[in-house]
Amino acid sequence: MAQKIKEQKEWPFFQAYHDNGYILRQDCSKEVSLREPGENQTYKLHNKSGKELVVYRIDGGLINDENVLKCDNGIYTENDWLFLIELKGADLNHALDQINSTIDILLKRPNKKVKKLNARIVLSKVSIPRISASKENKLKQLLHKSYGGGNYKKQSRLLEDTI
Repeated sequence: MAQKIKEQKEWPFFQAYHDNGYILRQDCSKEVSLREPGENQTYKLHNKSGKELVVYRIDGGLINDENVLKCDNGIYTENDWLFLIELKGADLNHALDQINSTIDILLKRPNKKVKKLNARIVLSKVSIPRISASKENKLKQLLHKSYGGGNYKKQSRLLEDTI
């Protein structure tokens, strides 16, 4: 059962998106592990600081429109950070499009702000065509300039962050 947010006025993203229909969990867990059923890509967030977290199902939850690109999950932290996570096969280019579309839908169009936005892509294998390099650079610049110095990471099979 989801606990109540500590100070909702300090959680602007959560105020906009707080339906239990797409919240997978809300707690102060020491570790969050995200994985698609039957797949080998895993994202882990180690919450050593004990911050309250809200884990969202974005694809088929927060964004339920089959006609738009969106990433798989999001993790929102009590210090107003948002991690967008895409667990992908080998198509980095498509994963980048999904992250960018999710940013447009959840943050740009409704003009929602977060202190820091981080993008994470976990691939089953890394086969990176050069066309993705410019998309990656644009995403890195967007996160850094417009979203509190946020960053972008990609990794094969397992990607881990610590807060």
